[in-house]
Amino acid sequence: MEWIKKLKTSVTTAVQAGAETVATAGDDELGREDLLRDACDGILKLKRFGARGKEVFPPGVVIHVTARGGSLESLRRFVVDPQFERDLDAMLRNRLVEPGLLPARKYDVQAGDLNRVSVEDDTMGVQAQFVIEGGDKDGDVHLVALSAREWRLGRGRWHQESGDDQRVANDVILTETLPWISRAAAVIERKGAFLEVVSRQQKDFLVVVKADGAKIRPHLTASGRAPVAVGDRLEFHDGASGLLTLRVDKLP
Repeated sequence: MEWIKKLKTSVTTAVQAGAETVATAGDDELGREDLLRDACDGILKLKRFGARGKEVFPPGVVIHVTARGGSLESLRRFVVDPQFERDLDAMLRNRLVEPGLLPARKYDVQAGDLNRVSVEDDTMGVQAQFVIEGGDKDGDVHLVALSAREWRLGRGRWHQESGDDQRVANDVILTETLPWISRAAAVIERKGAFLEVVSRQQKDFLVVVKADGAKIRPHLTASGRAPVAVGDRLEFHDGASGLLTLRVDKLP
């Protein structure tokens, strides 16, 4: 019947409009828990249902935050804190029937007259690139596609964890010839707004050099992984003078 069709159309339009913005108005400052809750609500409104009713999300989202001056710096600290992202992940998964791949996230925090959080699809796509320095693949560039959730790094085509395993390919071939680069050297994983690297067969001979010069050996951390951001670089060593670097660069 025609009135039913119109009703369905109006409901669909309202749901789509509601997915665009979650606002927190009022006189109070926007705090950490407020931001977690509003970001979670906004992301969940972008949820769709795929095959067999599975909950799916767009590849990435942008979380826009506006706040008055009193809370602006605190909010900027929150969104660069990996623990904030872990808490948001946990909150999202607790509210999903079948948690799957959550969207990549990035934040835009600006000053404004009202406290406001809005979440929308990320239409920009690629935000960074991996660039190899050294060896026979020197200068090779790999775009950090928004839809990708992990990148396997190693020597040659196959990410061989053991024996003649050729079921999984390397996404970034660091070299074809350097024998001290392991076939399954490492894996970079996307975690919400962050990237993390796990050293596999390269073990202690992988160092993350942060943009400020700090060094982290993922293999020696409690979690076995280390955060990676634009401006950082991954250094693969042979224990002596051999060095190959994978930079994480901002797109030119």
